[in-house]
Order: sequence, then structure tokens, then C-alpha cells
Amino acid sequence: MQLGFIGIGVMGRPMALNLLKAGHEVTIFARHPEKVEVQEVLNAGAKLAPSPRAVAIASEIAITMVPNSPQVEEVVTGEHGLLEGARKGLIIIDMSTISPSVSRKLAETASARGVHFLDAPVSGGSQGAVNGTLTIMVGGERDIFEKVRPVLEAMGKAENIFYVGPSGSGEVVKIVNNMLVGTISASIVESMVLGVKAGADVDTMAKIIGVSAGASWQLAVQFPLRAFNGSFKPGFMTDLLHKDLGLALDLASELQAPVAMTALSRQLFEMARAAGYGSEDYTALLKVIEQAAGVEVRSQ
Repeated sequence: MQLGFIGIGVMGRPMALNLLKAGHEVTIFARHPEKVEVQEVLNAGAKLAPSPRAVAIASEIAITMVPNSPQVEEVVTGEHGLLEGARKGLIIIDMSTISPSVSRKLAETASARGVHFLDAPVSGGSQGAVNGTLTIMVGGERDIFEKVRPVLEAMGKAENIFYVGPSGSGEVVKIVNNMLVGTISASIVESMVLGVKAGADVDTMAKIIGVSAGASWQLAVQFPLRAFNGSFKPGFMTDLLHKDLGLALDLASELQAPVAMTALSRQLFEMARAAGYGSEDYTALLKVIEQAAGVEVRSQ
């Protein structure tokens, strides 16, 4: 198919590459080409467009993968945005994590122009993007979801691609998921730091907890890969998790739902950002608590 892709960053670049590998023709637009590795995608066969409008003109389906709600609004409804170049029947798939209310508003605006809009945020981090094994949760029109499923399967694991309901539903599920990412990872940090300070070995603790009631994907995969080895190379940046926890707090405020642990977790990640770890993996929160406790939690 003729696809467009906007947002060639840590997640977007491997996702676009996987679309090319699947045989699709891909036209890309990079909001900040000086900051990202556009050339790799061009070398793989993509074409570079000068604006989102030009992407829409060249595409049957346009995919966006940018940091937050204002950026999605900019590339969809802004000057030289996708809707300026959209013909009737264009499908926009926003794979960013943004406010559900913004997703619903964009879907209504697109619909008035004869354009379909799906919210399809992802989970799985940069490694899932590289491997094409992302979990994808989709809100919007069911028949349009079925139409684009083959495109989504080029970026995600087929059995982990879910239709979850009307516009905004995908974002709701993603926000709930990332609330758990934030609170579970903060608990892991506190637990491992306390265990090491009390004389336990991190590898031993992780192995035992992995077959006990405290087991989690975070402890089994993310922390050994990103934190316990001291790398903190971003699979998902601290800044982005902090942003997503803010989306959760906003949604909770709209619905008058108490989310005390999420609020506390966001404050902890704010401390990590203040310490200069915003562009590192969110597991860099470990360094903040290590410094406070005066110990270092590293695998042997």
C-alpha cells in the first residue's frame, strides 16, 4: 500500500523500516530531521516529503508517531497538516500516546472532511518496535480497523493487536497500562535498593521474585536490560513516561477518579527528570533512589 509515516524517532524509525520490509511504499516526514536518523529509512526505500500535507497527498494511510497531543494536532490539523492534503477516504492512524479527548476531537474533525481517524497507541518499547512485536490497542471505526490490520501486523504481533472500542478507547487502555508501568517500576526501584542495602544480591532477588508473587515483566525484562547493567539506554524515555502519567492524572481529574499512587509515581519520575535523566530510560529512576540510599544496584 501507499503509506505515510510522520515521526522518525526512537519508535517511529524501526516501525517505518518494518513497513518497508513488508513491501509497502512509505513516504516519511520528520519534524526535526537534524535530530533523528532519517537517512537509514531513506536508504531502505522511503521517500522524503516536505510536509505532512505532502505525506497525505502521497498516501492511502498516514501514520503518526509523535510525542504528545499538541504535536499530533499540529501534524493533523495545523498549517500544511495532513488534512490539508487529504482526499476523501484517507485513513490516519495515530500511534502516539495522547489525551483520549484530543483523539476524539481529531476523529470528529477528520470525519467532517471524509477522513477516517484511528487512535492506535503501542506498548513494547523500542525493542518491540525493532522486532515488529508491538502490542497495539486501537480505537475508532471497527471496519476501518479491519481494513488496516495487515499494516498494523507489519509493526506488531498479530495476536497482540486489539480493537478496543470507539475513538479514544485505545488511548484509555494505553494510559491505564502506563499507569502500571510507572507504579510497578517505582516499586521495583524502592524494593531492589532496600534489598541491596540490607545485603541481598540483586540477581538472586530478581530470580526468586521472578517465580514468586512479586513477579512482573518490568523486573524480568526491562530492569535487567536497561538498569541493572548500568546502561539506562532508552527503550522508553523518562520524559515520555512522566508525560503519560500526567495524561492519567488529567483523565482521572476529568472523571473524578482517585489515583494517589499514580500521582506519587509521577513525582518520583519528576525527580529523575530534575536529576537530568529525562532522555534516559525510565528505569533511570533507580539512580535517584540509589543516590538517596547510598547504594548501587547492579548485576554481577
